[in-house]
Amino acid sequence: MFMNANKPKIRTKTVTVAVKKTPSTAESSPRTPASQTRPAPLNKSRSFSGPPANRYQLTASAQTKSREPARKSLTASHAQKRKVSPSTPQWASSDSESDEDDDRGKRQKTRPSSSSTEPTHLNRTLEPDMRRRIRIREPRTNGTANGTSEKKQEDGKPVKSKVAGRRGSLIHGLEMSQGNEAKNYKAAFPGRNDLILELQYPSTEKPEEFEAVEPLDTAEGYNPLGDIWNCVEEIIQHYLPPDLATDLSSDTEGTVRLLKRAVHKHSPEDFQAELFKFNTLIRDRLADDTIPRIIDSMHAVPLSLVKCITAQSYNRVVSPQAHRLRKVKGKETTYGELLTHFVHKIFAQTGLNSSHVFVDLGSGVGNVVLQAALQTGAESWGIEKMPLAASLGSKQASELQARARLWNINLGDIHLIAGDFLETPEIDAVLRRADVVLVNNKVFGEKLNNDLLQKFLDLKDGCKVVSLESFGGGAKQGVRHEQAIAGLFDEERYESGTASVSWDWESVEYFIATKAR
Repeated sequence: MFMNANKPKIRTKTVTVAVKKTPSTAESSPRTPASQTRPAPLNKSRSFSGPPANRYQLTASAQTKSREPARKSLTASHAQKRKVSPSTPQWASSDSESDEDDDRGKRQKTRPSSSSTEPTHLNRTLEPDMRRRIRIREPRTNGTANGTSEKKQEDGKPVKSKVAGRRGSLIHGLEMSQGNEAKNYKAAFPGRNDLILELQYPSTEKPEEFEAVEPLDTAEGYNPLGDIWNCVEEIIQHYLPPDLATDLSSDTEGTVRLLKRAVHKHSPEDFQAELFKFNTLIRDRLADDTIPRIIDSMHAVPLSLVKCITAQSYNRVVSPQAHRLRKVKGKETTYGELLTHFVHKIFAQTGLNSSHVFVDLGSGVGNVVLQAALQTGAESWGIEKMPLAASLGSKQASELQARARLWNINLGDIHLIAGDFLETPEIDAVLRRADVVLVNNKVFGEKLNNDLLQKFLDLKDGCKVVSLESFGGGAKQGVRHEQAIAGLFDEERYESGTASVSWDWESVEYFIATKAR
């Protein structure tokens, strides 16, 4: 009934966003939790440029510090390609779950987290959300005892979807270097093979435990000590008063500097003493309400903190399974990630906040859904049809919920479903309430995109659909017949900027379509 003789299209325009020119400085490398397992074409003629070569390393390496110079526009006209290791994986969803190809000789890589070492102008946040209360105050019921969340459809019947438990299940740093992984580590302090360290986070939760070891392969192995001082940097910057933070961040006598000095001097006693001093300070600032007051004054979670927390979750859950995700049956099942800072930009452009509903159609291992719940507090939904990726998404949600309690951050409700987004009634019901919908349709064909457009008819006015290919029929790949229903949307085209997705170092185009009529 929408057809007419003129076959109206989505109204499309290209938007170039002007930015202030800033000095060329190194930005900590993006996640790369990732962000997000997404369909990506395999291009054998181009060397894959995914997340930085060292996905376990939590401090910026020389390789990951290289970034494009500041420019007047976000449009990348001459982006310089980055050299990466050929072993850098292009993440893929796959039904294959065998371990027969697990090559332990090539350690799996993890997302480097961005920390307070970011230049100030890059350590940004979303617009403050005055309705959001970030600090965890009291237990909240997110679901039933069996791990299901119950909501009502329009007909009043309950909709059940699998979600992680409220408190989640924490994987301590200690577990990352034990068991089968122990052979890949050596004692950080010679002669001390049994040294266990504790880090107190800015909450009343018990400290996280780490083993005082370092990876034999420093370029790729998970580094417990690096994890500790990266977290210390974030706590100092975001949870303590400015004057105290300045003292503790000193390049000569600051906490992180003294911890690194103790490692260099092979002095476990000095390391333990400095860490004990820091833990005591955090407990004292919790007891006198300094930290709670600071969190209560926050109405946005800093991007560097988002990167740190999501990287911790990703590294503990997804990275150990990278060899399985890398198995690709065909181009149509190949997925890549939207990186954390790119997702941050999308959230900013769409105005996503704690009163909104976010939906990721094809959520992979859950990266974008989890970032939405953490960074914006939105009710966040994702659905993924590949069993392995969906399973890892649920486990990552559980890890993030436990980790968010350590960091004293209240998450938005998380709902992750294993299934097909075209055939799942729960998603149909949620789409009618959605404020922002993300779909990486980079390799979707004409029929699938048309099927999605049919579902988008039920979106409410003002809902924004973010996609990697235009739904207006003008995309280079997967060109679709013009449909009158496309006339219901106004679409704008943007450039991501370089290093925004895992499958390409160069800038990629993306589109934001608003349901306008």
